[in-house]
Amino acid sequence: MADKDQDKDLVEADLQRQQEMETDRSGWETIYRDVEAFVDPVAAGGFSGQAAGGLRGQGLFDATAVRGLARFDAALGAVTTPKNQRWHGLTVLNKDLAKVPAVQRWLEHATDRLFQCRYAPHVGAGVQFSQDRRQLGLYGTGPMLIDDWRGRGLFYRALHMSECYIDEDFRGRVDTIHRKFSMSARQAKQDFGEDALPSKIREACYDKKKQNTKFEFLHVVRPNETVDREKFDWRGKPIVSRYVAIDEKYIVRQGGYHSMPIAVSRNVTSPQDKYGLSPSMEMLGSVKGLNHMVRTILRAGHKAVDPALAFYDDGDISKLVTKPGGLNPGLVDEAGRLLVAAVPGGGDVRFGFELLESERGPVRDAFLEDFFRILTDPSDRMTATQVLEMVAKQGVLIQPFADRYETEKLGVMVERELDILMREQQINPMPDEMLEAGAAPLVVMTNPLAKMARSQEAAAFTRWVEIGVQAAGAGRPDALDRINFDAAMPDVGDVLGVRPSWIMTDEELMEIRRQKEAQEQAAQAAAVVPEAAGAALDLAKANEISGGAMMGMAA
Repeated sequence: MADKDQDKDLVEADLQRQQEMETDRSGWETIYRDVEAFVDPVAAGGFSGQAAGGLRGQGLFDATAVRGLARFDAALGAVTTPKNQRWHGLTVLNKDLAKVPAVQRWLEHATDRLFQCRYAPHVGAGVQFSQDRRQLGLYGTGPMLIDDWRGRGLFYRALHMSECYIDEDFRGRVDTIHRKFSMSARQAKQDFGEDALPSKIREACYDKKKQNTKFEFLHVVRPNETVDREKFDWRGKPIVSRYVAIDEKYIVRQGGYHSMPIAVSRNVTSPQDKYGLSPSMEMLGSVKGLNHMVRTILRAGHKAVDPALAFYDDGDISKLVTKPGGLNPGLVDEAGRLLVAAVPGGGDVRFGFELLESERGPVRDAFLEDFFRILTDPSDRMTATQVLEMVAKQGVLIQPFADRYETEKLGVMVERELDILMREQQINPMPDEMLEAGAAPLVVMTNPLAKMARSQEAAAFTRWVEIGVQAAGAGRPDALDRINFDAAMPDVGDVLGVRPSWIMTDEELMEIRRQKEAQEQAAQAAAVVPEAAGAALDLAKANEISGGAMMGMAA
């Protein structure tokens, strides 16, 4: 970027805002270091600044939280973004428009293309989703970058919390992200290009001793407060993106986005906090207590296995040989009694294990181990209604988190993906009906979390039908007449996440019923013809017999 394009006041404002955001986050960094030490002790970097490799976590005695973080990641992925399911769909706000077949087909096509591009093998979205979920379990806040990979489709990257600072808009949603990171001179040249770099970094690129020297950069992503629709560069876009070389106070890249490229979700927040609370933070006291308890139990077990020895008089004992088969002369008196005895332990290790398990229970619950029980419990002996009711009960527990995760992460991410793919013409143009109505596609969740929240509707309907069937079997066949299956079945299919193309439209259903009715009428008519022909034949025979008799009487 040429020097004439530099805006010193803009850079100073960005750096001043960065200092303020660092002050806001500084109060969280102590607890971030603690949860790294007790919940994710082997990770490099982060707030603890650990170098890659080496032995870490040597002072950790209890693995409940460490294993819990991995289970939190797996459980959360299974109920929010399962790769083998369509965990979201698209719809429009106007319910009548949503019933138009052309609109339904386009929404389904767009959803299919989103999943095809998102889970293409070269994209690696699943890996980044997993890292993002681990950050939610560890730090309570997870930033995810969703961008265009220079003509190769979608690009995802879970940004580490140690690099990110956030701010909210008036609605309490994250709309400003600063990312402070380091990059070598060689990497900066590869990313930004030589011409965009300030002189100091450019010179380091050609010095073999300095080309791997790290330099700090700041990436600013925030709303554009002065959008100029007549401009086709960053000034005409609603989201501003700016990279600044911090030491040189130099803008190396300036651009913009049509949609928010970084989706930031928080696990739970208190009214005055911008950053989220994680299960690791909420249970940190218990996690530390578990480590102390396990260490104490290990010491007690060590004492029980290898107890301390008590002596009456060590005058004749020069040393003890405690290895197997060791010989210890002088350890018995003239009567054969031992002169050395084990010191009583004075404690009950079993009681320690009971306390340990009682303390582990809340930690396991915080890391969503209940969902593992749902996923692993056999349901082959349960009725469909029982399964739906069990899922509905779990949905009540997870619903507060589901609302925030869908709003802050999944909804923003899908909107960003849709924006990128439509601009790259990877999705067919919207139908005329949507264009004429000015309708925009909206994200609707169909993942297991959403099904848990809505499964009570399907469970209630299923239970109602079962009661009607029982009443019909008891001699009241009209008990099912009040159930409007035509209205209920599409809604139940929607609750269960059935594809729209698998559900007949009202027009298709009426046509099938019309054809069925015509076939039934034709079959009835075909059945009537033989009967009428037989009756006519019988009548003819009767007339013939009657005529013959009359002729005989006349003769």
